[in-house]
Amino acid sequence: MMINWNIMNSREGNGSSQSIRKNVLSFLTRYYSGSVVDSIEKKCDAYKIYLISGLCLTFDAAGRHVKTN
Repeated sequence: MMINWNIMNSREGNGSSQSIRKNVLSFLTRYYSGSVVDSIEKKCDAYKIYLISGLCLTFDAAGRHVKTN
């Protein structure tokens, strides 16, 4: 399954789309190295990243980690 990382796009004043993706990928690489992303959801001003392991990671509009479920 291919994940569409382009769903992570910037809004005015929140930095570039590339910066958002970089922040999320840096977090995933640092704390969840080797994990596989199952899907990405955009919710208002947040992104939910679902991992194959069942974890759900929430990031704000700038790509900063907010919480893990």
